[in-house]
Amino acid sequence: MHLEIPDFNQSFFAIINSEDWLHLQNDFTHCERIILFGNGGNLAVADHAAVDISRLTSKLGLCPGSGILASSLINDKGHDEWLRKWVEVSARGLGPNVMDKSLYIGISSSGKSENVVSALNYSNSIGARSWMLTASSINTRQSINFRHCLLNLDQYHSAEVMTLLLTYELIHSAGFNCPSISQGSADNATLFDFSV
Repeated sequence: MHLEIPDFNQSFFAIINSEDWLHLQNDFTHCERIILFGNGGNLAVADHAAVDISRLTSKLGLCPGSGILASSLINDKGHDEWLRKWVEVSARGLGPNVMDKSLYIGISSSGKSENVVSALNYSNSIGARSWMLTASSINTRQSINFRHCLLNLDQYHSAEVMTLLLTYELIHSAGFNCPSISQGSADNATLFDFSV
């Protein structure tokens, strides 16, 4: 018996050719601050993507990836509200012009992540562009005030791998280089430094 893996090519091209994906790609290209979050493996995917967005583009990638941060906000606000509180804290002092150039991407495999929904609703309420990448249809007790892109995948592992792959598609389609392994050596590191 082997691990069930979908046809990634077929799934990938179905997603990136969808109308929702094209809108998400436009928002990503437009925005200067890209904020990603999720739970468990999706938080790891979000953290990895945020680092590579900052490293490979001229955009700022952010993620609440610190266990210290997460545990203190969960202790203060509870699991369903910690991400919303983090969005609030990370947006302090930022005016409407910055929020218009900010894109919040929540990641949920099940579509049932109440904390992700709450954070996206809040980010939308403060003037940011807000999206959920979800493997399954959204199923929440809250109203939804953000856009979403459905991946139509049934396994957590497939959703996490596809989501990370899609973040590289966002980077590439926004006109930035996703280097090959041979280009990514320490000797070539300055080629990807957009701060100079």
